[in-house]
Amino acid sequence: MGKKQTNIEKKNYYIPLELTPETIITEEYKDCEVRWSKIGCRKVRTILIPATKEQYYEFMRPLWREDKRQQRHGADEVSADKVRDDYELEVPDDFNLEETILKEELLAALRQELAALQDIDRTILLMLADGSSEAATGKAVGLSQKAVNKRKHKLYALLKEHLEDFR
Repeated sequence: MGKKQTNIEKKNYYIPLELTPETIITEEYKDCEVRWSKIGCRKVRTILIPATKEQYYEFMRPLWREDKRQQRHGADEVSADKVRDDYELEVPDDFNLEETILKEELLAALRQELAALQDIDRTILLMLADGSSEAATGKAVGLSQKAVNKRKHKLYALLKEHLEDFR
């Protein structure tokens, strides 16, 4: 039993200090070994600072608590306290929920229609949207400027017809 007590008394405690570009290290710790440590759920570069048992537990308790919460509820969930503390949701006076939902539905329908197009048609629309000329677009896809123009107008008419429910 005597050996166990001496092992417990000899146990050293260290607090990991994350090294970032903003971290200032004093001369006392300048030559400390840099190692990868886990702080919470993140692996970061750290140096280990000697601490008392009490200091170590005070530093680690919140990290352990957060790890436990994530184990229980999953990493995807955000605690209600954190959301409430981190974000103050202010709704602008001119916010219109119905209009926002309609825009989201229109965007989803547009993405679906664009996904159904042939690759060459998608390329033409993307290049024109990025500001390329019809001639440059034609060179890229192997068509003449006139063919790109005709195809563009047909695509616009097709999209307008398929998305007329949102007008």
